Amino acid sequence: MMWSDRCKWPRYAKSLISVGYAVLLLAILLPMTQPPERAKGGVELVGLTPALEVQGPQMAEDATQYEAYVPVYQPEATLFVEPTPTPVPVYVYCNDGGEYYHTKNCRFVKANTPKVTLAQAVNAGFKPCKSCKPPKQDDAG
Repeated sequence: MMWSDRCKWPRYAKSLISVGYAVLLLAILLPMTQPPERAKGGVELVGLTPALEVQGPQMAEDATQYEAYVPVYQPEATLFVEPTPTPVPVYVYCNDGGEYYHTKNCRFVKANTPKVTLAQAVNAGFKPCKSCKPPKQDDAG
């Protein structure tokens, strides 16, 4: 309403009010966009060397100083055993009442054609399709 032609205020007064309103709006909204501060806590890594604590009487200042080499015990590296990879099963499609197994893109495969592993198809007596040439038992593994 202030910037309409009906308002007869001078342009500098309208600008000053608009800038003041924008500053006030930023002062209110800007703190809401800051991320919240995270509380300190959790695990803190101090160092990789073990702490050494000396107990006993205080050593005299004029006592002879000796430097000693103390090897740091490091446990043996953990042995990771890779699991023996299992062969990825090869899937083929066998129609009920048929005698051949097929690949997924074969023209004889329908939406309701059962999906079985190659080993299951061969054990059930299915033979490879001559049209789509699916993998054979000795090819797959």
